[in-house]
Amino acid sequence: MSASNLKIVEPDKKDQHIFRLAISPPQHIVQPPLLHVWDVRKPLSEIIKEVTDHYGITNADEYGIQIPEQGEDRYITEETRANVKNGLILKLTTAPWKEAKDIFSALKSGSAGHRSDALEKLSISAKDTSFGAEFVKLKGVEFLISRIEEGKEKGDELCWLLSGMCALMKNGQIASGALNPTVLKKVSSYISPSNTKVTRVSLSILVNVVMNCPDHFLTVANEVTLLLLLPYLDSTDSGVQQECLSLINALCLKATEEKKKRFQERIASRELRVALHEKIVRAPAIQADMAHSLYVFQQLSFNLLHQRCITKVDQNSEIDQEMISNLRKNAFATENDNKKPSMVADDWKKLGFLNPLDPAKDFENTPPGVLALQCWSYLSNQHTESYTQMVHDNLGRGEEYQCPFAKACIAVTESICKILTVGGEPDSSSTNYHPMFFAQDESFEEFFYHCIKLFHKTWKEMKACNIDFPKVMSVVEEQIREALALQPMSLDQFWNQVHTRFAYANIKEMRKLKRISQDENNSKAQAVLDLKRQLTSDVMELIKQQRLNFLVKGGKLINRSVKNKLAQYFQLSRNHKVLHYGEIRDSTSIPSFESLKEKISVSEITNVAAGKYQTTGRVPSSKRSRSESTVENLFHIEYKDKKLELCSESVEDMSMWIDGFTILLGEEPSSHQARLDVEYLLGIEMSIHLLDTANLIIPQEPPPIPPPPSDYNFCTD
Repeated sequence: MSASNLKIVEPDKKDQHIFRLAISPPQHIVQPPLLHVWDVRKPLSEIIKEVTDHYGITNADEYGIQIPEQGEDRYITEETRANVKNGLILKLTTAPWKEAKDIFSALKSGSAGHRSDALEKLSISAKDTSFGAEFVKLKGVEFLISRIEEGKEKGDELCWLLSGMCALMKNGQIASGALNPTVLKKVSSYISPSNTKVTRVSLSILVNVVMNCPDHFLTVANEVTLLLLLPYLDSTDSGVQQECLSLINALCLKATEEKKKRFQERIASRELRVALHEKIVRAPAIQADMAHSLYVFQQLSFNLLHQRCITKVDQNSEIDQEMISNLRKNAFATENDNKKPSMVADDWKKLGFLNPLDPAKDFENTPPGVLALQCWSYLSNQHTESYTQMVHDNLGRGEEYQCPFAKACIAVTESICKILTVGGEPDSSSTNYHPMFFAQDESFEEFFYHCIKLFHKTWKEMKACNIDFPKVMSVVEEQIREALALQPMSLDQFWNQVHTRFAYANIKEMRKLKRISQDENNSKAQAVLDLKRQLTSDVMELIKQQRLNFLVKGGKLINRSVKNKLAQYFQLSRNHKVLHYGEIRDSTSIPSFESLKEKISVSEITNVAAGKYQTTGRVPSSKRSRSESTVENLFHIEYKDKKLELCSESVEDMSMWIDGFTILLGEEPSSHQARLDVEYLLGIEMSIHLLDTANLIIPQEPPPIPPPPSDYNFCTD
């Protein structure tokens, strides 16, 4: 009976302890599922009793309830009985202790057919921790070990036996050290191309042993060599491939000091890389477990570079000194180098070295140490033409705009080590592997070559100078991360991505959009809204003060209320109580405050508003004066049943006058200019206050205030 056939009534949302679900009967009872009200506050035994009573079962203690979980049934326990959900179909079945007892009895004394059925059930039931605990109590593990040592099971029975053992190990029911060397050798001998199922589970057992029991590492390593495992990467069974790679990773991760160098050589071998690339990486679909195994192998490969990354260049090493010397020779194509020391030092300066008299000192910082020199040397020797072109292209710019090439090579090496987490421990859940590093030999050095080309290209696009080095490095890191996120299959694809899709112009646009999106999200946060509300009040007070100061300073307005429409000077008194105005006798000077004879008391003003000029009759447009045609700057003041029509020199000035008088009337300024000023100043204030939150996501709601301590009997030093 499917869930779609059941009509489940939603529980009262006020009671979060009640769930409505279905419980199907055991296989031997032919009845429809029971629609049950599951109360998580009841003990599990009481719930089981209710269900068994419904089906007429008397021995309730021999039954348990299973819940579907990740495609398999798991027993519900007292600790997990609250994990149910509305609408689930649970299953009433044999209790774990009873199931373990029945299986163990059949394994020990049952007929051949019963033993085979019991082994099959064991391979399934052992995945459940409740069953596993009961099976271990019966000393079932010791029995399984003895059966493996005897080696009597074959074919499917052997597969089920090993599967049960493997499941118990994964659930922590068996300590990896419990398997003695004889058992491990026996399990290792089952690895064979003739039976992929047995091979898969045998490899899985050995992975568990190597990862969790250092004492048995040598036993497994001697029985299962990397050369023996290599053919299984070519298996048609993806499970065998995955377990094989997992075992290779485990052997390399847990290798003892005397074995470590040999395993590192195997990891770096071309044979293993080609096998992984051809048989696994290029597969049409890769499951999550395989992707994780590829990631771990990739991390182990990168970690081989770590020692070089933390090692300084050896001043006494002929190899290191020769590599440094070739950097200059290849850059300037000098085969017969007979230059004077001063000219050689000039060449080092052109390459961006900070210590031209002793270039090796530039590689003293670790990381990236000698690894930066080796990557640069690879570029110089394997891509000489491209290297020479980059150097000379760089020298062709003005001195201020030249890229310090040595600094760039060292910084790029350090950056990609950080991006690829060289020297880091593999993440237990990551599946972030990069196919292009499996596609060719010396992939890290080739990756460096493309990244230094990218740095050179981005430097040119940004028109950078020396002080812009950190900015360029930041952009290049973002370009690399964005391209790697697409998991290019080859380094050529990687270069195409950073060259086109993630060029500097596109990165700049992406940053802009990200900033806008982040600002929009942050603007909805309650804390930001509260800050904006507070700052809006402060900004409005600032604008009010500025408008009143504008009126106190005064200005020229055309008074359209008088006969000749004269230009007059209007000025507010310092105490904001009286508006003074009068004629302007000298247009080149500002009249004194005392010369403004006309006055209007602010208390007498009833209204101030913008208004267009309205003519009383129809006048041809050709005969209108310029002042009559330009009416956008017109406003009027009403006082004592009188109206003063005024015209300012600009719309902005008109808004300032109207806002000022509006403020004097006790109202908020509402002109378009006032709204623009508030928006502009508020934006600046918000940016300043939120400066420290750049690149941070502000939560929409403030975090809850923690409860007070039980007492205050504490102190701090």
